[in-house]
Amino acid sequence: MGIFSGILCFICFCLLSAKAASAKLHLKRLDRILIKLHKPVSAFLIITCTVHILYAIPILKNRDSLVVISGIANVVLMVVLICLCHVIKDRKKKMLWHRILTILMAIGIIGHFTAYIIDFNNYQKSVANIQFADIDLEKVEDGTYRGEFDAGYIYAKVEVEIKDGAIVSISLLEHRNERGKRAEDIIDDVISEQKTDVDAVSGATNSSNVIKKAIEKAISSLFMQYKPYPFL
Repeated sequence: MGIFSGILCFICFCLLSAKAASAKLHLKRLDRILIKLHKPVSAFLIITCTVHILYAIPILKNRDSLVVISGIANVVLMVVLICLCHVIKDRKKKMLWHRILTILMAIGIIGHFTAYIIDFNNYQKSVANIQFADIDLEKVEDGTYRGEFDAGYIYAKVEVEIKDGAIVSISLLEHRNERGKRAEDIIDDVISEQKTDVDAVSGATNSSNVIKKAIEKAISSLFMQYKPYPFL
């Protein structure tokens, strides 16, 4: 829904921006149509932008700082534009600021979209590069330990209890995700099969792999901690 509302915001902005182009090109018929659409489209833009923000707030931790900053900048510019349109009475001055802020918003939207694409591609690469190693649990000393893995859009932190060379329990301390809640069932499979490389939960493959990797990192850290150095 967040992506869909973002696309609607972009379409509304393009329609509103087309008004300036139609006036410059002396497309009178199109200009009249856009004038009639200006207020309802502006209202719809505000609504969709609000929806986009509401859906974005819970997942801000999963996004790159540039995505967040550019998004906030666009919201601020839109609010300033709306306020100035109602505060400034002089038509020429109003139109000047309207054009300046519209251009800044266009730059901001392009920056926001570009940052999102880069961030999403980095997330896809991070998840695609996840690999699992075989770990001999018998070599891991008893204890309760923590591990975490951050793939960008998905983050998992777990607590693993090892006893007598077996995984006794796994607690999921944190799982930041968007549509991967069902992946949390993977914990039961890991305990049942006593290995991290189990089949992913259908429909939540990425979250499953991130949780499994967090478990593996917890166990791996234990193994590395007690592994003797060659020179000892």
